[in-house]
Amino acid sequence: MTAKHNRKSTGTAKAKSHTKFRVRWRHVLMIDQEIRAGRAPNCGQLAAELEVSRRTILRDIDFMRYDLGAPVEHDPRRRGYVYTEPNWVMPSVRITEGELFAIMVAEQALEAYQGTPWAESLARIFDRITAALPDRVEVAPRDLLARVSFGPDSPATVAPEILTAVAEAVSANSVLELTYRPLGRSQACKYTVDPYLLRRARGAWYLVARDRRGHVPMFHLSRIESARATGATFDYDAAGFDPKAYFASTFGVYQTSSHYHVVIEFSGWAADLVRERVWTPTQVLRELPRGRLRFEADASHLDDVWPWVLSWGNEAKAIRPKELVNIIAEQAKGLARQYSGEKR
Repeated sequence: MTAKHNRKSTGTAKAKSHTKFRVRWRHVLMIDQEIRAGRAPNCGQLAAELEVSRRTILRDIDFMRYDLGAPVEHDPRRRGYVYTEPNWVMPSVRITEGELFAIMVAEQALEAYQGTPWAESLARIFDRITAALPDRVEVAPRDLLARVSFGPDSPATVAPEILTAVAEAVSANSVLELTYRPLGRSQACKYTVDPYLLRRARGAWYLVARDRRGHVPMFHLSRIESARATGATFDYDAAGFDPKAYFASTFGVYQTSSHYHVVIEFSGWAADLVRERVWTPTQVLRELPRGRLRFEADASHLDDVWPWVLSWGNEAKAIRPKELVNIIAEQAKGLARQYSGEKR
């Protein structure tokens, strides 16, 4: 079922804003039509035609010039507006109900990125998308959008200035000097790195960077105490870094040059839940008797795998590799001692 947008207030600031943008877009289409027809319309003529004030027309012209990039200028000789680049074409957006609803859902999903330096910029981008919509567009009722919700993913806290500094360095290929505290250590270390890539995984931000030993580890941004551009730059293209290859065997977050083929068997409710999701691109699921499930995947670091296996309790059993089986066995012994009251 579709509903046609109207210009009445819906009682929300966002709906009013969208209505204002669509009204402005209708003005812009008419102004573009008049200029393209060679009539060189002036403010007075346009205001009379659209039944608005001259000030409104001036705002519409500014919108065309600064938001849409229109080469529109006032020609003193013709006493009206013209395009200085005759071949310029007005951006056109044709959108269906499903597509617009997808955009609205994506906008709502961006709430998860509040607190990042890009949140405000992304909000402006969505406003521009809305501004480019024609007056008549099939849309999903806004009540339906209220029935879509995104749960929190326990995001890691990152100082905005750290995220900004790292993002700018990645964009500009700037060498960074980091003060970084590795997990489990009380003292921070100094690193000079070439920042290759920003990655968000499991609610946290990571920096993939090449250090001066030639290693390419990942730095958890929440553990970066300071990040300073040294003024030097590096050649990213010459580095030969391939993100797809780098993360090919990444089960969750960690990445190393090691390679493990992981085999885990699931039963009961755990087997049902594992079937429902794609946990890693390399996974292969094989059905076993009595509703059990065999899960196989590649992993480059077992620290991503053993906590996941333990999270399923006794409905999961590690089969291979031997290193994984030994880690889980030791963890299980430690848990048994902890809950039995036995001293370590």
